[in-house]
Amino acid sequence: METMTLRTDVKKLGRVARLMKTVGHPSRLMIVELLLEKGPLPVKDIYEAINISQSNASQHLKSLEDIGILTSERDGKNICYSILNTQISKLLQCVNDCTDC
Repeated sequence: METMTLRTDVKKLGRVARLMKTVGHPSRLMIVELLLEKGPLPVKDIYEAINISQSNASQHLKSLEDIGILTSERDGKNICYSILNTQISKLLQCVNDCTDC
C-alpha cells in the first residue's frame, strides 16, 4: 500500500481551516461582502446594514480582524473597519461559484 504525500504542510492546512471556519458564519459573510462593496464603515453602519445587535457585530468583527481579514481604525468615537486581505474576495467568488452548481 502506497503512502499518500500531502502537498500542503499541516500548519498551512490548520490556518486554512481556521479561515474557513471564521468566514463560514452567515453574519461574517455578510460583513465581509458589505465591506467589499461599500469600503470602510463604522461599526454602527455595519450592524444596522445586516440587522444584528452591536455586541454581536463586535464579536464577529473581532473574529474577522483576529484572523487577518479585517483591520480597524479609530476615528474619534467610532471604530471603522475595512478589508485588510483583499484576497478574501477571490475566496468568496470561488465559494459562490461552487454553490451555483
